[in-house]
Amino acid sequence: MGRRTAAVLRFIGIGWYIAICIVLGALGGRWLGRAIDGDTSEAIFIILGVLLGVLVAFYGLYQMTKTLRSDSNDSNGSDN
Repeated sequence: MGRRTAAVLRFIGIGWYIAICIVLGALGGRWLGRAIDGDTSEAIFIILGVLLGVLVAFYGLYQMTKTLRSDSNDSNGSDN
């Protein structure tokens, strides 16, 4: 597998990671809202779950892109 294909697959994985974090946050908020108070607090917990999912997704995105940047810098430095 070439470097370009590996990079593309990493970016696809990052996209899936972001989507899964947000969807799981929304589903977790929905479940928690229904478990606590039924339908009245469900919307609040869904919003909180989505926000938590976004925070987790962007933290993970930062960590993954930091790794990609360091891999890119290592490969550029060794070619010279």
